[in-house]
Amino acid sequence: MENKLLVLNMKMYMDIDDVNNYIKKVNNLSSNVILCPELIYIPYFINKYDNIAIQSIYPIDNGAYTGCVSAYHAKKIGVSYAVVGHSECRKYFNLTEEDVNKKVLSTLNNNLKVILCIGETLEEKNALKTKEKLKYQLDNDLKGVNSNDIIIAYEPIFSIGTGNVPTNSEIYDTIEYVKKVLREKGLNLKVIYGGSVSSKNIKELSTISNVDGFMVGKSSSIPEEVLEMEKLLRS
Repeated sequence: MENKLLVLNMKMYMDIDDVNNYIKKVNNLSSNVILCPELIYIPYFINKYDNIAIQSIYPIDNGAYTGCVSAYHAKKIGVSYAVVGHSECRKYFNLTEEDVNKKVLSTLNNNLKVILCIGETLEEKNALKTKEKLKYQLDNDLKGVNSNDIIIAYEPIFSIGTGNVPTNSEIYDTIEYVKKVLREKGLNLKVIYGGSVSSKNIKELSTISNVDGFMVGKSSSIPEEVLEMEKLLRS
């Protein structure tokens, strides 16, 4: 399972006590692990871990944008990656594909790497529109992009936090299609899977040959889960 990426999206599950406990317990992570802590806790993680991602950015470098954080400022404090277009951000902040594209371009322009999230709803899957939806997102989110500093996170929306994980063959076929679309754009990108990934299924999911890694949600905030998942990926 060598070289599989492990992106740990901690969302908003941890308070300062959890963070301090996490930092004490989670040690010796491989270079393939990317941690995405809550914004206010990033300085705690930067002091200990190599690969830190910010969970979202605002696509303007400086200005009167109260409550926003830019890729420019994230880069200045040592962040290496930015998560862009997560389904929760698309839903709660009404992001359009144009918004996501601006975030992608801003992130790349500030020499951060992008973790771009794409995925379909259950209704779209049942209507056999998965490929149509993913191509639409890729075409629009990557407009004007000519960089391989991007990781694509395929996260079927119906799988996030539900335990409703597609079969291995379904994941294989979808990721194969995503990589085909990317090749047609002249891009050679890693594609990872996210959606109810935990220590209980990561070993089985890692047998899918074209999956380059995983994006983990709630389990990424539990030290014991993180250590077990990384161990399973190394074995």
